[in-house]
Amino acid sequence: MLLLRILSALVGIPVIIVGIYYGGPWFALLLLLIINVAIFEYNQVIKIGNSSFLAVVNHLGVSFYLIIIYLEEYALITPLFLVLLFIMFVNVLFNMEVEEKQSFSESATALWGVVYLGVLFGYLLMLRLQPEGALYTYALFAGIWIHDTMAYFIGVKWGIRKFAPQISPKKSVEGSLAGMGGTIIVFFSAAILFPELFAFPPAGAIILALGISVFAQLGDLMESALKRQMQVKDSGSIIPGHGGVLDRFDSIMLAAPFAYYFFLLAGMF
Repeated sequence: MLLLRILSALVGIPVIIVGIYYGGPWFALLLLLIINVAIFEYNQVIKIGNSSFLAVVNHLGVSFYLIIIYLEEYALITPLFLVLLFIMFVNVLFNMEVEEKQSFSESATALWGVVYLGVLFGYLLMLRLQPEGALYTYALFAGIWIHDTMAYFIGVKWGIRKFAPQISPKKSVEGSLAGMGGTIIVFFSAAILFPELFAFPPAGAIILALGISVFAQLGDLMESALKRQMQVKDSGSIIPGHGGVLDRFDSIMLAAPFAYYFFLLAGMF
């Protein structure tokens, strides 16, 4: 399992790095691919079936949302969600009239997928679109990778106290603290040793690292809670040793909006 995780990382990490470096349409297309695989997995997890009407609406919803973000036509976001809400509402009425099937909860869960994946992944694209977006996006991914790596290895080796046993039994307090502490130490050291490369003051680097760590764990727990509710172990198997795209990118879901607003409020764009 560990070997598979390492091999997958050796393939996946360079793809992410190159995508961030080139930015523009290339990063947008990479995210578009990732988000459509993620919504495919989400549809499987919530058991609506990827050939269903709701699944098609989900794919179109997240795709159009990313396109709107890329074009920076933010005024179209609310109309998009109104259209999606209307489509879901009509679907409910149709099912109740024709099939005598009440599907409010099914439609609401499907729409939640567009918000959960579309909006949160959209912040990654918004971050990269900024003038210094490559640096900010690299910092975000570096923080996630440092946190996840430290939490995994320390948790496996020395984890004793369960962090959230009802949601994610394998997570430990020791692993959580190691991930947070390791990220803070690396970011703080980078701010001191490489100020020309890591363009954040030491205090800002600590806040950034702490925020990324906290929200990475919350994003991980959010996806774990979803799988626990639906009684699913992994969201998929496309990434050997990691599971699905949702399993691999869950940590970045909530960390991306945090990073975006951190840099925004810090006056960095």
